[in-house]
Amino acid sequence: PIVNNLNAIKTEFISSLDTISVNGIKKTILLKTSPYSRTVNAPVYINLNILQKEPDERLYNMPGQPVAVLLEGEFESIYLNRIPPSIQFNKEIGFKAYSKPTRMIIVADGDIIRNQLHYSQGYPLPLGYDQYIGQTFGNKEFILNAMNYLTDGPGLISIRSRELKLRLLDITLVGKNKLFWQLFNVILPIVLIILFGITQALIRKRKYTRSI
Repeated sequence: PIVNNLNAIKTEFISSLDTISVNGIKKTILLKTSPYSRTVNAPVYINLNILQKEPDERLYNMPGQPVAVLLEGEFESIYLNRIPPSIQFNKEIGFKAYSKPTRMIIVADGDIIRNQLHYSQGYPLPLGYDQYIGQTFGNKEFILNAMNYLTDGPGLISIRSRELKLRLLDITLVGKNKLFWQLFNVILPIVLIILFGITQALIRKRKYTRSI
């Protein structure tokens, strides 16, 4: 329910997450990258001049990289087998090797919860709003849903998820099939109207024509 009916999420140079199998821990991938993704090893030099070049689609061949994960279960203490027995088994200290059943959400980029500042006046903009393209992303809803889920509030999530929003178009796919969709949207309605008119004419002719 955390990611139901969400808009796309905006991040800044996000990393991918690698998870391992741990007994007693349930893992759920919450967010993945788009079908047009690639990974590079850090450190990497980033130059904004790349925005002026057409991306090479052959390089973006690693779709669906996990970037946010929900973990649920009993987590092992990092201090297990790392502290002396005098502390580990001291009843007054009450060391716990494992947590109570709990949840945590790991996100690979802290900018997912960072507000942009207005470029000239400096005041914070709504979370998820990109002032440079005028688009509001689903960051705010994702954070609220995550907090509600972690604090046992699934009811609030279900209420918020009923709101349906417009999704961003796949710009790459649209660019490849631009002419097709333009013709499809222009010609198809005309064809349907003509077929409807012909059908209506045939029905009326059959209904009102009398054999002599």
